[in-house]
Order: sequence, then structure tokens, then C-alpha cells
Amino acid sequence: MFLAVAAYQGLAEACDYPLHLGITEAGGFRSGTVKSSVGLGMLLWSGIGDTIRVSLSAEPVEEIRVGFDILKSLGLRHRGVNIISCPSCARQQFEVIRTVERLEQRVAHINTSMTVSVIGCVVNGPGEARETDIGFTGGGHGTHQVYIAGVPNHRLKDADIVDHLVELIEKKAAEIEAAKAKDAAAAKTAAE
Repeated sequence: MFLAVAAYQGLAEACDYPLHLGITEAGGFRSGTVKSSVGLGMLLWSGIGDTIRVSLSAEPVEEIRVGFDILKSLGLRHRGVNIISCPSCARQQFEVIRTVERLEQRVAHINTSMTVSVIGCVVNGPGEARETDIGFTGGGHGTHQVYIAGVPNHRLKDADIVDHLVELIEKKAAEIEAAKAKDAAAAKTAAE
């Protein structure tokens, strides 16, 4: 990976041609994702590269997903739901890992760009939720806080976390798309 990064850096200094980036010896799904993320991330963050190719010893669709996630993480591509979540710790008030796994699967069909935070405790949750479209923070006694546009909106019990968040995300996606369509129609009318 380091050799590939150094080669691309040298090419970028030597010429002004579009560069297609790839870390071809990346490996299996997990290790290849890490190597591709580090190598491509270093280059893209430096402003080097015009297109990317993620190469994994995994199903080809995973290469595309990893590529989009790299671009999303760098703020270069905005498509789909960006879920910000915490690691598991003793403060979590619900099963963060399983909740995020299920939530990612359930919202994978959404292409509308938005950010959702899923944080297991009130220590870090409110701060993250302030910066997201939809936030969810674990609270005591199985009662948690839901934030909309960074503001506390309502509380929720344990049983319906994923279903409730999916409903909120789908509703927000529909609102965003309706606003885009309205703006596009207004721009078209103004141009005529």
C-alpha cells in the first residue's frame, strides 16, 4: 500500500493528468477495506486522484460499498445514510452494536444524503445528536431520547428502536427529496 501511495504522489507531482487510484494488493474484505481506506484516503485527502477502484477478495458489490463509504467518510460523496455510532462500553443503555447492524441493513436502500447518530449513553449522545439530522441517545431505565435536527424531540422505549428510527429516516428522506423537487421546479420556472 505504501509503495502504491508513493507512486501516485510521484505521478501527481510529475504530471497534470487525471489519475485513477487503486490499492490492488489490498486483500480480503476486512484487511482490504482497511488498506484501501488508508491508502486511498491519504491520497484523496491530499487532493490526488480523480477516480478510484477498490479491489477486495470479496464480492464485487462490497468493493462498490467500500468505495462509497471511503468517499462519504472524506466528505467527497454524499449518498445514503451516514450513521455515526459509538463503540460498546459499560455506559451504553441499549445494544448499540446490534442496533446499528440492523439499522444499516434496513436503511441501505435510501440514497438520500443524511446523517444519523446512534449513541449508547447521555455522556456523548447529546453532543453527537446536535450535529445530525436524526439522533438517538441511550437513557436510563430503557427510555431513550430522539433528536430531530439537533433538538430533543421525544423519548422512546427499548422495544421499538430500529423500527422507529427507520420510520423517522424514511420520513426525513421523503421530506428532503420533496424539498429538492420543489426547489428544482422553482428554478426551472425562474429560468423560463
